[in-house]
Amino acid sequence: MLLDYHMHLQPDGVESRARAEGTWGAHGGPLSVEWIRRYTDRARSRAVTEIAITEHVYRFAEARDWHDDPFWREEATEDADAYVQAVLDARAAGLPVLLGVEMDWLPHRRDEIARFLEGRPFDVVLGSVHWIGGLAVDDPSRPPMASNAPEEVWGRYLDELVAAARSGLYDVLAHPDLPKVFGTHAPPSAVERFDEVIAAIAATGVAIECSSAGLRKPVEELYPEPSLLGRFRAAGVPVTLASDAHRPEDVAEGFPTAVAAVRGAGYDTITRFSARTPEQVPVATWG
Repeated sequence: MLLDYHMHLQPDGVESRARAEGTWGAHGGPLSVEWIRRYTDRARSRAVTEIAITEHVYRFAEARDWHDDPFWREEATEDADAYVQAVLDARAAGLPVLLGVEMDWLPHRRDEIARFLEGRPFDVVLGSVHWIGGLAVDDPSRPPMASNAPEEVWGRYLDELVAAARSGLYDVLAHPDLPKVFGTHAPPSAVERFDEVIAAIAATGVAIECSSAGLRKPVEELYPEPSLLGRFRAAGVPVTLASDAHRPEDVAEGFPTAVAAVRGAGYDTITRFSARTPEQVPVATWG
Protein backbone atom coordinates (compact mmCIF):
# COMPACT_ATOMS: atom_id res chain seq x y z
CA MET A 1 0.00 0.00 0.00
CA LEU A 2 1.16 3.56 -0.74
CA LEU A 3 -0.17 6.67 1.00
CA ASP A 4 0.57 10.38 0.68
CA TYR A 5 -0.17 12.13 3.95
CA HIS A 6 1.00 15.69 3.38
CA MET A 7 -0.49 18.10 0.86
CA HIS A 8 -2.17 21.48 0.48
CA LEU A 9 -4.97 22.76 -1.73
CA GLN A 10 -3.28 26.09 -2.44
CA PRO A 11 0.28 27.41 -2.68
CA ASP A 12 1.73 29.61 0.04
CA GLY A 13 1.79 33.37 -0.41
CA VAL A 14 -0.81 35.85 -1.59
CA GLU A 15 0.88 36.44 -4.94
CA SER A 16 1.35 32.72 -5.61
CA ARG A 17 -2.31 32.05 -4.94
CA ALA A 18 -3.33 34.89 -7.23
CA ARG A 19 -1.24 33.39 -10.04
CA ALA A 20 -2.71 29.93 -9.40
CA GLU A 21 -6.32 31.02 -9.11
CA GLY A 22 -7.13 30.13 -12.69
CA THR A 23 -6.13 26.52 -12.14
CA TRP A 24 -8.99 25.83 -9.75
CA GLY A 25 -11.48 28.36 -11.05
CA ALA A 26 -13.09 25.94 -13.50
CA HIS A 27 -13.50 23.40 -10.70
CA GLY A 28 -15.47 25.57 -8.29
CA GLY A 29 -12.64 26.88 -6.14
CA PRO A 30 -9.85 25.31 -4.06
CA LEU A 31 -12.31 23.80 -1.57
CA SER A 32 -14.48 22.14 -4.19
CA VAL A 33 -14.91 18.40 -4.53
CA GLU A 34 -13.76 18.61 -8.14
CA TRP A 35 -10.51 20.37 -7.20
CA ILE A 36 -9.80 17.76 -4.52
CA ARG A 37 -10.56 15.11 -7.12
CA ARG A 38 -7.61 16.44 -9.12
CA TYR A 39 -5.40 15.41 -6.19
CA THR A 40 -6.89 11.95 -5.79
CA ASP A 41 -6.74 11.34 -9.54
CA ARG A 42 -3.03 12.20 -9.58
CA ALA A 43 -2.50 9.95 -6.56
CA ARG A 44 -4.25 7.05 -8.28
CA SER A 45 -2.13 7.55 -11.40
CA ARG A 46 0.94 7.06 -9.21
CA ALA A 47 -0.38 3.95 -7.43
CA VAL A 48 -1.18 5.85 -4.21
CA THR A 49 -4.27 4.45 -2.49
CA GLU A 50 -5.13 7.23 -0.05
CA ILE A 51 -4.19 10.86 0.55
CA ALA A 52 -4.54 13.27 3.45
CA ILE A 53 -5.17 16.95 2.86
CA THR A 54 -3.18 18.74 5.55
CA GLU A 55 -3.65 22.48 5.13
CA HIS A 56 -1.33 24.81 7.06
CA VAL A 57 -2.93 26.08 10.24
CA TYR A 58 -1.62 29.54 9.41
CA ARG A 59 -4.03 29.62 6.47
CA PHE A 60 -6.95 29.91 8.88
CA ALA A 61 -8.35 33.10 10.35
CA GLU A 62 -8.95 31.26 13.62
CA ALA A 63 -5.16 31.14 14.14
CA ARG A 64 -4.38 34.66 12.98
CA ASP A 65 -3.38 35.97 16.40
CA TRP A 66 -1.09 33.05 17.24
CA HIS A 67 1.98 34.65 15.69
CA ASP A 68 3.07 38.24 15.11
CA ASP A 69 5.00 37.61 11.90
CA PRO A 70 3.57 39.59 8.93
CA PHE A 71 3.62 36.51 6.68
CA TRP A 72 1.56 34.52 9.17
CA ARG A 73 -1.03 37.26 9.58
CA GLU A 74 -1.26 37.87 5.83
CA GLU A 75 -1.88 34.17 5.19
CA ALA A 76 -4.60 33.72 7.82
CA THR A 77 -7.70 34.36 5.70
CA GLU A 78 -9.54 31.03 5.31
CA ASP A 79 -12.29 29.60 7.52
CA ALA A 80 -11.16 26.40 9.23
CA ASP A 81 -14.62 24.87 9.43
CA ALA A 82 -15.27 25.52 5.74
CA TYR A 83 -12.04 23.64 5.01
CA VAL A 84 -13.07 20.75 7.27
CA GLN A 85 -16.46 20.50 5.57
CA ALA A 86 -14.87 20.59 2.11
CA VAL A 87 -12.69 17.57 2.86
CA LEU A 88 -15.59 15.72 4.49
CA ASP A 89 -17.72 16.46 1.41
CA ALA A 90 -14.98 15.04 -0.81
CA ARG A 91 -14.91 11.87 1.26
CA ALA A 92 -18.71 11.62 1.13
CA ALA A 93 -18.41 11.84 -2.66
CA GLY A 94 -16.30 8.70 -2.56
CA LEU A 95 -12.81 10.17 -2.81
CA PRO A 96 -10.06 8.37 -0.83
CA VAL A 97 -9.12 11.40 1.24
CA LEU A 98 -8.43 11.98 4.93
CA LEU A 99 -8.91 15.18 6.88
CA GLY A 100 -5.64 16.48 8.22
CA VAL A 101 -3.87 19.65 9.25
CA GLU A 102 -0.26 20.75 9.32
CA MET A 103 -0.09 22.30 12.75
CA ASP A 104 2.85 24.52 13.56
CA TRP A 105 4.54 23.90 16.90
CA LEU A 106 4.30 27.18 18.80
CA PRO A 107 5.11 26.43 22.45
CA HIS A 108 3.42 29.60 23.70
CA ARG A 109 0.20 28.55 21.92
CA ARG A 110 -0.09 25.02 23.28
CA ASP A 111 -3.57 25.61 24.74
CA GLU A 112 -4.87 27.24 21.56
CA ILE A 113 -3.49 24.38 19.46
CA ALA A 114 -5.19 21.81 21.69
CA ARG A 115 -8.55 23.60 21.47
CA PHE A 116 -8.29 23.90 17.68
CA LEU A 117 -7.64 20.17 17.33
CA GLU A 118 -10.14 18.96 19.91
CA GLY A 119 -13.04 20.66 18.18
CA ARG A 120 -12.55 19.13 14.74
CA PRO A 121 -12.64 15.54 13.37
CA PHE A 122 -9.10 15.25 12.08
CA ASP A 123 -7.73 11.91 10.90
CA VAL A 124 -4.07 12.93 11.11
CA VAL A 125 -2.23 15.91 12.58
CA LEU A 126 1.23 16.81 11.32
CA GLY A 127 3.55 18.70 13.66
CA SER A 128 5.94 21.11 11.99
CA VAL A 129 8.69 23.28 13.43
CA HIS A 130 8.67 26.16 10.96
CA TRP A 131 9.43 28.77 13.61
CA ILE A 132 12.01 29.11 16.34
CA GLY A 133 10.57 32.05 18.20
CA GLY A 134 10.46 34.75 15.55
CA LEU A 135 12.97 33.00 13.28
CA ALA A 136 11.50 31.35 10.18
CA VAL A 137 13.24 28.04 9.43
CA ASP A 138 12.34 27.61 5.74
CA ASP A 139 11.36 31.00 4.30
CA PRO A 140 13.45 31.49 1.12
CA SER A 141 13.14 35.27 1.42
CA ARG A 142 15.05 35.18 4.73
CA PRO A 143 17.15 32.02 5.11
CA PRO A 144 17.83 31.63 8.83
CA MET A 145 21.51 30.83 8.47
CA ALA A 146 22.16 33.99 6.48
CA SER A 147 22.29 35.80 9.81
CA ASN A 148 22.58 33.00 12.38
CA ALA A 149 25.21 30.34 13.03
CA PRO A 150 24.22 26.85 11.86
CA GLU A 151 25.04 25.49 15.31
CA GLU A 152 22.50 27.84 16.87
CA VAL A 153 19.73 27.24 14.33
CA TRP A 154 20.10 23.48 14.32
CA GLY A 155 20.45 23.28 18.10
CA ARG A 156 17.32 25.30 18.76
CA TYR A 157 15.44 23.42 16.05
CA LEU A 158 16.22 20.02 17.56
CA ASP A 159 15.12 21.28 20.98
CA GLU A 160 11.77 22.35 19.55
CA LEU A 161 11.34 19.14 17.54
CA VAL A 162 11.64 17.10 20.73
CA ALA A 163 9.31 19.49 22.57
CA ALA A 164 6.74 19.11 19.80
CA ALA A 165 6.93 15.31 19.99
CA ARG A 166 6.56 15.38 23.78
CA SER A 167 3.58 17.75 23.65
CA GLY A 168 1.19 14.92 22.75
CA LEU A 169 -0.48 17.15 20.19
CA TYR A 170 0.78 15.46 17.02
CA ASP A 171 0.56 12.17 15.17
CA VAL A 172 3.46 12.72 12.75
CA LEU A 173 6.48 15.02 12.74
CA ALA A 174 6.84 16.58 9.31
CA HIS A 175 10.19 17.06 7.51
CA PRO A 176 12.22 16.32 10.66
CA ASP A 177 15.53 17.70 9.32
CA LEU A 178 14.03 20.83 7.78
CA PRO A 179 16.87 23.31 8.54
CA LYS A 180 18.92 21.75 5.73
CA VAL A 181 16.38 23.01 3.16
CA PHE A 182 18.70 25.66 1.69
CA GLY A 183 21.71 23.34 1.68
CA THR A 184 23.23 23.84 5.13
CA HIS A 185 23.38 20.37 6.61
CA ALA A 186 23.58 19.66 10.31
CA PRO A 187 26.93 20.70 11.82
CA PRO A 188 28.85 18.23 14.03
CA SER A 189 27.29 19.67 17.19
CA ALA A 190 23.83 18.72 15.88
CA VAL A 191 24.85 15.37 14.42
CA GLU A 192 26.20 14.39 17.83
CA ARG A 193 22.71 14.90 19.24
CA PHE A 194 20.78 12.89 16.67
CA ASP A 195 20.68 9.64 18.63
CA GLU A 196 19.49 11.48 21.76
CA VAL A 197 16.83 13.35 19.77
CA ILE A 198 15.63 10.21 17.97
CA ALA A 199 15.41 8.30 21.26
CA ALA A 200 13.30 11.10 22.75
CA ILE A 201 10.96 11.04 19.74
CA ALA A 202 10.73 7.25 19.82
CA ALA A 203 9.65 7.38 23.47
CA THR A 204 6.59 9.46 22.55
CA GLY A 205 5.21 7.04 19.93
CA VAL A 206 4.86 9.79 17.33
CA ALA A 207 5.67 8.91 13.70
CA ILE A 208 7.92 10.79 11.31
CA GLU A 209 7.35 11.28 7.61
CA CYS A 210 9.64 10.38 4.77
CA SER A 211 9.01 13.35 2.53
CA SER A 212 9.94 13.71 -1.11
CA ALA A 213 9.49 17.49 -0.88
CA GLY A 214 13.19 18.03 -0.23
CA LEU A 215 13.94 16.68 -3.70
CA ARG A 216 12.23 19.80 -5.07
CA LYS A 217 14.09 22.17 -2.72
CA PRO A 218 17.64 23.58 -2.98
CA VAL A 219 18.99 20.73 -0.81
CA GLU A 220 17.70 18.17 -3.36
CA GLU A 221 17.34 15.26 -0.94
CA LEU A 222 14.67 13.52 1.10
CA TYR A 223 13.51 14.61 4.54
CA PRO A 224 15.06 12.83 6.37
CA GLU A 225 17.98 11.72 4.24
CA PRO A 226 18.35 7.91 4.05
CA SER A 227 21.01 7.41 6.72
CA LEU A 228 19.05 9.47 9.23
CA LEU A 229 15.87 7.62 8.25
CA GLY A 230 17.68 4.39 9.06
CA ARG A 231 18.46 5.69 12.54
CA PHE A 232 14.78 6.45 13.10
CA ARG A 233 13.93 2.91 11.98
CA ALA A 234 16.52 1.40 14.31
CA ALA A 235 14.91 3.29 17.20
CA GLY A 236 11.44 1.97 16.32
CA VAL A 237 9.94 5.24 15.12
CA PRO A 238 6.98 4.62 12.73
CA VAL A 239 6.96 6.27 9.30
CA THR A 240 4.51 7.77 6.83
CA LEU A 241 5.01 8.88 3.22
CA ALA A 242 4.60 12.49 2.13
CA SER A 243 5.04 14.73 -0.88
CA ASP A 244 4.08 18.11 0.65
CA ALA A 245 2.30 18.87 -2.62
CA HIS A 246 0.84 22.36 -3.03
CA ARG A 247 -0.72 21.52 -6.40
CA PRO A 248 -2.14 18.31 -7.88
CA GLU A 249 0.85 17.74 -10.13
CA ASP A 250 3.14 17.23 -7.13
CA VAL A 251 1.10 14.52 -5.41
CA ALA A 252 3.44 11.53 -4.87
CA GLU A 253 6.15 13.31 -6.86
CA GLY A 254 9.48 11.68 -6.07
CA PHE A 255 7.88 8.63 -4.48
CA PRO A 256 10.13 6.09 -6.25
CA THR A 257 13.02 7.61 -4.29
CA ALA A 258 11.05 7.92 -1.05
CA VAL A 259 9.68 4.36 -1.15
CA ALA A 260 13.12 2.97 -1.92
CA ALA A 261 14.53 4.88 1.06
CA VAL A 262 11.81 3.63 3.39
CA ARG A 263 12.36 0.03 2.36
CA GLY A 264 16.13 0.47 2.37
CA ALA A 265 15.94 1.75 5.94
CA GLY A 266 14.31 -1.52 6.94
CA TYR A 267 10.65 -0.53 7.13
CA ASP A 268 8.21 -3.22 6.06
CA THR A 269 5.18 -1.11 6.97
CA ILE A 270 4.00 2.46 6.82
CA THR A 271 1.53 4.12 9.15
CA ARG A 272 -2.06 4.62 8.12
CA PHE A 273 -4.41 6.82 10.16
CA SER A 274 -8.14 7.12 10.74
CA ALA A 275 -9.62 9.43 13.37
CA ARG A 276 -6.05 9.87 14.66
CA THR A 277 -5.72 6.13 15.31
CA PRO A 278 -2.64 4.57 13.66
CA GLU A 279 -2.29 1.16 12.11
CA GLN A 280 0.62 -0.44 10.32
CA VAL A 281 0.08 -1.53 6.72
CA PRO A 282 2.59 -3.21 4.37
CA VAL A 283 4.50 -0.75 2.25
CA ALA A 284 4.32 -1.61 -1.43
CA THR A 285 7.28 -1.72 -3.72
CA TRP A 286 7.33 0.92 -6.44
CA GLY A 287 6.48 -0.14 -9.96
